[in-house]
Amino acid sequence: MESYLLWGYFHIILFVFWLGGDIGVFLSAIYAKRSDLSFETRSTVMQLGLVIDFLPRLCFALIFPVGLHLTNELGLIKIDLTYFFLSWFISFIWIFIIILIGKNEGKPIAEKLSKIQFWMEGLLGTFLVIASIISYNNGLLEKWFSLKIFLFGLVFYAAMAIDICFRPFIRPFMEIGSDGSTPEREAAVSLAINKTLVAVFTLYVLIALIAFLGKVKPL
Repeated sequence: MESYLLWGYFHIILFVFWLGGDIGVFLSAIYAKRSDLSFETRSTVMQLGLVIDFLPRLCFALIFPVGLHLTNELGLIKIDLTYFFLSWFISFIWIFIIILIGKNEGKPIAEKLSKIQFWMEGLLGTFLVIASIISYNNGLLEKWFSLKIFLFGLVFYAAMAIDICFRPFIRPFMEIGSDGSTPEREAAVSLAINKTLVAVFTLYVLIALIAFLGKVKPL
C-alpha cells in the first residue's frame, strides 16, 4: 500500500470525527439555552456537550501533523524530518493540555491551561496565515494548496472565537442553577450561545471549504 493512501485515510477520519463531534456539541448548546427545560436537564446536556467536545479538540490537535505527512507523501512540499518531530511534539503537548483541562474542570489550573491553549491556537493560526500568504504571492506552492493553508489558519481563529463567545455563558447559567431563572439571565445565556453558534457555523464552513480545495483543487 502506498503510504500517502494511509495518511490520506487518517486525514479523512480526523475530519469525520471532528465534524461529527462538533455537531454533537452544537446540538447540546441549542438545548442548553432552552428555558422551557429544567436546569438539571440543561446542565446534563451541557456536561454531555463538554465531554463530546473532547473528540473534536483531539482531532484538531492531530490533524496538523497528519496533514504534514500527507503533504510530504503527495510531493506537495518536501518536508525535513525535523519539522515532523516538531509538529508531533506540539500535537502531543496540546493533547496533554486538553486532557489536563478536562480532568481539572472548574479548577484554577484548568483556566490557566485554557489560556495557554488559546494563545497556542493564536500563534499557530497566525503562522499558517502568514506562511500561506508568502507562498501564494511567491508561487512557492500551488495556489489551491496555499489557499487551503490560509483557510486552515482561519480555523484556529474560529476555534478561538468559539471560546471567547462561550465564556459569557457560564456565569448567568450557573446563576440560573443557584438563584433561579430570570429574563435577564436567560437573555444573557441565549446571547452567548447564539454568538457561539455563529462561530461554530463559521468553523463548519471553513472545514467544508478546506475539504473542497483538497479534493477538487480548483486553482
